[in-house]
Amino acid sequence: MLFYAVYLVGYWGCLLFPRRLCYWVACRVADFHSRRAVKDQEAVRNNLAAVLETEQVSEEQVRSVFRHFAMYLVDFFRFTKLTAKNIRRLVRLEGVERMEEALRSGRGAIGVTAHLGNYELAGAVLALLGFPVHALVFTHQNPRVDRFFRRQRTRVGVHGIPVDGKNLKGLFQASLSALQQNAILGLVGDRDFFDHGLELPFFGRTVKIPRGPAAFSIRTGAPIVPAFLIREQDGSYCFRVERPITVPQGVPREQAIRQMTEQCVEVMSRYIRRYPTQWYLFQEFWRTGPVVIR
Repeated sequence: MLFYAVYLVGYWGCLLFPRRLCYWVACRVADFHSRRAVKDQEAVRNNLAAVLETEQVSEEQVRSVFRHFAMYLVDFFRFTKLTAKNIRRLVRLEGVERMEEALRSGRGAIGVTAHLGNYELAGAVLALLGFPVHALVFTHQNPRVDRFFRRQRTRVGVHGIPVDGKNLKGLFQASLSALQQNAILGLVGDRDFFDHGLELPFFGRTVKIPRGPAAFSIRTGAPIVPAFLIREQDGSYCFRVERPITVPQGVPREQAIRQMTEQCVEVMSRYIRRYPTQWYLFQEFWRTGPVVIR
């Protein structure tokens, strides 16, 4: 109940007050939380140390991760204010034509991003630009919070596919259906939530990376299209769509999955290295065990 009340206060506050003021308040709350969430702070520090290849991670860098996540929530709360008319004013677009080209085959497109920047807003941008968007989304333990998140996505035209570890068959069928409708299937590809991924090097350490994007691509013929929505230093947004990753010809299925997943890792690593304080993982990335869903 407490989390739901906090979300409601944040939601109405972000609708009533200017965005800059909301950002300022959110950053102060993030500072307060980061000083008290010792485990989260240590996890963020360890993740940054791996990405930056240094043990000298400053307090400001750690605090910046919490602040960026707080601003991410402000933007999510303000989805009601997003329209097809103002989205181009709020976000600079780079390479969106690649997504259009990917859909011309009629087989859909697999949009892969990371827990970076504002992945919720990325889906909203595509939907408001007129793309059909279906995204795999994790359910929250609190039903009211979960309904709130579903409503926010629905308001901007993003169709959520709930991720349920107990109904993988239904999840698989819903994902295939989205691609068969020539829609974009949005996936976050930097964390393996089902323990079925490939073990690959990621910032010098081995970790399991989801094989789902490559497996779906091989099954349907839909290309993988990496895309990231990043907050720039001046506070503006840039939505960048990378070149599609397609199924390699003439190689066995498992080898093709590995090659395509390695390409996904390469592009995700490049963006995370460039924007390390916008990588929102509050559990040590290379540690096994239950994943913290924020």
